[in-house]
This record gives sequence, structure tokens and C-alpha cells, in this order.
Amino acid sequence: MSRETRRSVLAGVGTALTGTLSGCNGLTPLSGETTVEYDESAIAALPGAIPRVPPATPVQPTDAHLTSARDRIRLLLDGTDLSQIPNAVVRDELARERESARSALSPEDSGESRSEALEGLTHPRSEAMFVDAGLAAFRDELTAEDVSTRRERDHADAESFLTDYSHVGPPDDPTAAFVEHARITDWGYTGVRLTDPESRREYENAVLHVAELAQNAEWGRAYAADARRLYKRYASTLDDPREYGAHFASVAATLTDDIASHATRPDWEALTSDIKRELSNTPGEKLLRELSKNRWASAQNAVERRDAGRKVGAVIPALGALTADRAVTDAKNAASDGAYGVPESVDPIAAERAAAVDGLRALLGTSPEPIARRLAGSVHTPIRNADRIADENPSGADGSDLYAQYAVANRLAAAAPPVVRRAGELLRT
Repeated sequence: MSRETRRSVLAGVGTALTGTLSGCNGLTPLSGETTVEYDESAIAALPGAIPRVPPATPVQPTDAHLTSARDRIRLLLDGTDLSQIPNAVVRDELARERESARSALSPEDSGESRSEALEGLTHPRSEAMFVDAGLAAFRDELTAEDVSTRRERDHADAESFLTDYSHVGPPDDPTAAFVEHARITDWGYTGVRLTDPESRREYENAVLHVAELAQNAEWGRAYAADARRLYKRYASTLDDPREYGAHFASVAATLTDDIASHATRPDWEALTSDIKRELSNTPGEKLLRELSKNRWASAQNAVERRDAGRKVGAVIPALGALTADRAVTDAKNAASDGAYGVPESVDPIAAERAAAVDGLRALLGTSPEPIARRLAGSVHTPIRNADRIADENPSGADGSDLYAQYAVANRLAAAAPPVVRRAGELLRT
């Protein structure tokens, strides 16, 4: 996982599907199955090219915007001489944050879009602030009360941006407008959340406590500022803008109503009651558990956002829940027919990966493409994660787990195109 992706997940933007791979070969003794020893060279040969997911948003941040974010890190780290701090614990903590922030300034050809790269710079900006504020607190130039005042100002600014928000877009392309506003408002709401006063306290040391308060405030400020700047850039590209707020709210209501019943924790016994075979400790069990958890988490996220008034933000998780629901049904049918047992060789695993990659490619060609690209991440991620396990530790990789991860990607890829087309129809209506 790239640094940018890690930081995006930490901020809670969007809902990612990731599996937990055990990293140990064979099955557990409770499975009643004979441990399968897989050909290490065949496992190592599994990873391959994965179709790149192009950016969904039509208007990306400018290069100047990215430069400004990096300059913010440099400014905060400039002149941070930590040798003046006698407390080794404090000094080392500030040094770790400084090194982490600096690493974000190193060139990295990750193939990310500018919006992904910019989002990946939000947390490094907060790390740089941790160092700057920590030094200021050590010199008695900054107090927790000072940071609280700053946080309140930033929080008010973030809220005012969303209060005055207008979902404008081109009159002939509501889909493009939707994906742009989905990105911008996600950043905006993340900024509001991160600048909201917190009771959590990680550090007892007074200097580090001021540093962490300032860090959280800066993290939220960065998200909110980026949202405001991207919105301004997007609005400047519109010649004859149309307001889509009410239309997007109607689409969100329709889709969220469709998946609201899945917003409660899934009942595993009920889910598998009509499958007349033993699934315990098989890839089929892992597949169904992962898909049902994804359906639940996505539906819960959609309902919570709808109820909080975040209509645009409810649409993508609702589409994710609809996709996972179709995938659950298809996976149950396949498991009932005997599929997804413990593979006796690497061949079925390789075939599942190939099917997942083909499915991702087909999904990316589904119209409207901006919606397909937003859903493609849940297919791309498990393929990439399983590939990384196979590449980095082929001797310790559990073939059964790899099979399940590729199967998750394959089933979601196959289930997504009808959902994409339905979203497109609703947005165009």
C-alpha cells in the first residue's frame, strides 16, 4: 500500500475493501482437510500486470496546487533544529514525524492521479505541523489554548464552505458533475471532522500533547483547504452551470433505500443456510464473509451519510453495497455448486486471478466510465494485495487465502457493470 493510500485510509475517506491474509501455508487443524503444499515458484509467478484505474474526476488539482502542498511541508520543517530539546523521548518522536513528512517530498512514480497525490499529502502536512508545533511548545511559544483557537477557526471555515456549497456542473453531463462533487465534498467533510474538538489524548508529555493537537488541526485544515481550492478550480471551468443538488439527493435516496436492509451486521448462519456443503476453512467461506462484510460496511456508510445530510456522499457506498449484494448472490450460487473449495494446485488460483483481471478490464470499459472507475478500486485492491503477498513471500503465502482474495475481486468485477449502468440511468434522468 502506498504512503498516499495509507493516509487516505487513516482519514476515513471513502470505504476500501481489504482482506486479511494469514501469511501461513496450509489450513488450520480444525478444517479437517489435509494441508496442501503449493509450488513456491508457481505462487511467485502469480503476480502480473493489473489494469490501471484512471482518475474518475474530470477536473484534477493543478500542478501548482500540488506544489503548494509540498511547499507547506517544507515551510513547516524549515529550521527545525531538534538538538535543542534535552528530552530524548520528545526529541526522537519529533524526529520520526519529521522524517516521515520529509519522505513525502521524495519523487515517487506511483502512477497516481493528481487528486490522489494531493490527498496523499494531507497527512504529511500534519506531520510537519507536529514538528513545528512541538518546537514552538518547547520554546513556550505555543500552548494548547492557542491551538484550540486555531482549530475553532479552521473548523468554522470548513463548515462554512459546506454550508454555502452549490452542486454546480455542466448542463449536459450530470455524471461528471457528480463524481467531481463526490470527491470535493468527501474532502470537505473530512476537514470538518478532523478539525472538530477531540477528547482523545495520546501523549501525556505537555510538548507532545500540543504537537498532536496542532497536527490534527492541520490535517483537517489541509483537507478543507484542498476541497475549497479544487471546487474553485472546477467552478471556473463551467460556462453555463446547472445546479444539481436536488437531483443528486433524489438519486441518493433511491439507491440508499435499495440497500438500507443490509446496514445491519450480517447473520452468517442465515447467509449460508441454503448451501448444502461444508464451507468451514475454505476459500468459499472467506469469500462469502468478505463480500458480506463489504456489503454491510458499504450499506451502513451510505445510510449514515444519508441520515447526516450528506446526500452526494451516500451514493458511492450505496453503489458499493449494491455491487457486493450481487456478488454475494453469485458467490453463494457458485459455492452451492461446489466451487471455491481448497485448491489442490496453483492452477485454480491463477485462473481466478486471470478472471479478476479480465473482469476489471471489462468494468473499466463500462459506461458511464467515471462511475465505473469509482467502483473499480474494490476490484483493483484485492488483486494488488494478493499479488504483493505472493511476490514478497511466496514460501509463506497461503494459497487458499490468495484464491479467496482473487475471488473477491472476480466476483465484484462481474457484479459491478449492471450497477454502474443503473447509476448512470438515475443520474441522467
